[in-house]
Amino acid sequence: LVDVLTDAGIKTSCLPLLHLNAVTDTAKIEAIKKQWLPLSQQDFVIFISSNAVKYTAEFLAKHNLIWPSSLPCIPIGGATAKAIQDVGWLLKHAMDVDVNVDVNVNENNESHNQAEKKPSAALSAYSSEKLLAELSQLDVSEKRITIFRGEGGRELLADNLTSRGASVNYCEMYQRQHPEYSREQFEQALGQNLTAILFASGETLENFNRHVERDGLQARVEGLPVIVPSERIKDLAERNGFKNILIAVNASAEGFLQVINQQLLK
Repeated sequence: LVDVLTDAGIKTSCLPLLHLNAVTDTAKIEAIKKQWLPLSQQDFVIFISSNAVKYTAEFLAKHNLIWPSSLPCIPIGGATAKAIQDVGWLLKHAMDVDVNVDVNVNENNESHNQAEKKPSAALSAYSSEKLLAELSQLDVSEKRITIFRGEGGRELLADNLTSRGASVNYCEMYQRQHPEYSREQFEQALGQNLTAILFASGETLENFNRHVERDGLQARVEGLPVIVPSERIKDLAERNGFKNILIAVNASAEGFLQVINQQLLK
């Protein structure tokens, strides 16, 4: 995100408000290994983020495990879709996981999958809510689904799919940590000529606001434009006292850049 904005000529700084680390607890690692045995029997899996793909691929390499090549992987977000493509797994979108495949043989005895189209990362749902809207068109009753995510994520997807008759498991591949900054570090990061604040997730917004409240800096930031990737995080920003909230076209770096160009630099 910083690189995209900088390349567009926008002076940008980054304050990390969420650190991710691979799971290291021995018991949790063994539990993840056990989930690999029935993984090939799942109807499809969902990756919450590109980090979920990254830490899963690293776990496979470290523990000499093999990913089921025919297992459909549904992403949330274009970056997640690209990550799935980059590791060579079977990328699918919500609307084509149940497509019946017709295989024909042409005059040269070459088989062609008439239903198969290479999915585009650009078509991926950019939030759990949007993915659920797409999945609502499908019958997930008795489907076996595994959600790859970090520890402590939202329950929205699993609760909805379970209520519709699906069997849902979690595979939690990484841990979240909220970094702490001193008042001096935090004020230095805010700088003197701040034009807007971008939040990539609800967790980063909440950790930012925790520092703001601790240091009594509400008056300094609450009037600034903030840019968020979804309606859900807009609501969270409002509850945290922000007044001027813009919603990016989507959660990609290009989505943030577009709203900056259209709303802040016009």
